[in-house]
Amino acid sequence: MTMLESQHHLIFYPEDRTKLDECTRRRPATGEPCSLPTAIVVPHASYDMVCEALHRSFEHVAMQKPSKVVFLGPLHQEVLGEHEPAFLFTPQAEGIRVAENEHIFDTALATELCTQFKAHVMREDSYFIEEPALELTLPFIQSYFPGTVVLPLLCKSCDKSQLAIYTQVIKHITDIDDKVLFIISANANALLPAFEAAKHATAFADALSQGTCLSEGLRMHTISSCNTAALEAVGRQQWGAGRWNIVGIYLAGIQRQDIHAESDENEKRVWHISAVLGDAHANQ
Repeated sequence: MTMLESQHHLIFYPEDRTKLDECTRRRPATGEPCSLPTAIVVPHASYDMVCEALHRSFEHVAMQKPSKVVFLGPLHQEVLGEHEPAFLFTPQAEGIRVAENEHIFDTALATELCTQFKAHVMREDSYFIEEPALELTLPFIQSYFPGTVVLPLLCKSCDKSQLAIYTQVIKHITDIDDKVLFIISANANALLPAFEAAKHATAFADALSQGTCLSEGLRMHTISSCNTAALEAVGRQQWGAGRWNIVGIYLAGIQRQDIHAESDENEKRVWHISAVLGDAHANQ
């Protein structure tokens, strides 16, 4: 079995298995049961910044028994010209080792997507070596849904035609098997001075909770979250059309009541939120 090796331990999460297990130990389920497919939003940063936020999202779906987890992560680096027109990437490897634990990928689904969307979905390991979001989320997936296979997909920003294809990819996944939990890794804003960061994070959270389009905020530079394409693609699904419930707001690892900064604060900040797809999602 071909396995990727972890690249981001120590910086983002503990390398020691015991310490990692302590950080990610499953907590009791909270919130109302819902049907599958469904989705949660989780942040990505070092565990001292996002561990509580990750738990908060996972707690709200801990009662679920998905047949698979689809991880929709951001791609911060540029797509190589030789890989275009592909813009969605899944690993070639069959899994990844994180702190001595093997996480297995859904290679059958990866092959299916690459066949069905052969110009736009590509199996390529290199993008996963650079991106930490998947690595730091996998131990939580293993803790809350042990033994469940994972399909990782990374995507940069999308134009209209790419977003339409991304939407089709998500639909194709649930047409094959609707017992899927989608995990969208997205921070509320890019690293910005405090006051601007708060404005961007507020606009992002408001758009999610109101069920409105994120792309206009990106175009107007009032939203700077790094993974809006995944949120838009999920939001275009019949089961995903609705509002998100913001269940946690965090800054520097501390839960806050709201997003706020004074106009004279200049320290650069990233806000993190936990969110679950709201009651309005119709997955009959």
